[in-house]
Amino acid sequence: MTGRPASEQIEICWGERRVIAELLRTDRRALRIDVRPTGEVAIFAPAGEEIDEIQSRARRKGAWIFAQIDTISQRPKVTPKRRFISGETHLLLGRQYRLSIEQSDDPHVRLEGGRLVICARAPDDQPHCRRLLQTFYKLRAREVFRQRFEIVVEPFVRKGLKRPSLVIRPMSKRWGSFTPGGRVVLNVDLVRASPRLIDYVICHELAHAFYPDHGEGWRALLETMMPDWEERKERLEAALR
Repeated sequence: MTGRPASEQIEICWGERRVIAELLRTDRRALRIDVRPTGEVAIFAPAGEEIDEIQSRARRKGAWIFAQIDTISQRPKVTPKRRFISGETHLLLGRQYRLSIEQSDDPHVRLEGGRLVICARAPDDQPHCRRLLQTFYKLRAREVFRQRFEIVVEPFVRKGLKRPSLVIRPMSKRWGSFTPGGRVVLNVDLVRASPRLIDYVICHELAHAFYPDHGEGWRALLETMMPDWEERKERLEAALR
């Protein structure tokens, strides 16, 4: 996997509205604009393209950019920070589980009906409980993501795509990416979403193997592979905030 592109900032103007976007230079020839679930804007631009040209191209997408920002701002507030104590709820594969923390000399996590049970040597040690749950989530992510990936990738392989490898790791601001080296990267935290929404992220990234930006070609391919992708995208962004 290549390193993170160098980051700059650029102002996007549309009418009287302004937003400061993160500008990242890449080896790709196409310009790509992302509005992240936080409402932040990222622009991926060719390494040699002039700032004025990038701003001009971004301005032409102004209506779409600010419509996305407005949609995000109207969503429910972000889920409060988790404290990893008994009684609070945690998502796993789209389902809410009530957390139950028990003392045990054999640290582990298990599902028990509607409960997510953390067995810890020191139940009051919140960082320890968090690490146990994170390890459990990573293991579930590896299992589920690989299963979903094998299903979703098949139509793309039939279309001529060389089967990409799958990488699962923490990501701070994105649910997934498709690297220039041909790998699909998925955010381990996506395991909180339902399989249907995980499929959307995989499909979204695989479409970038054919179209690096979010232009008409990319949208047309995604609509062919997953006609309800926009509804899934909205559900994902509403569920995992």
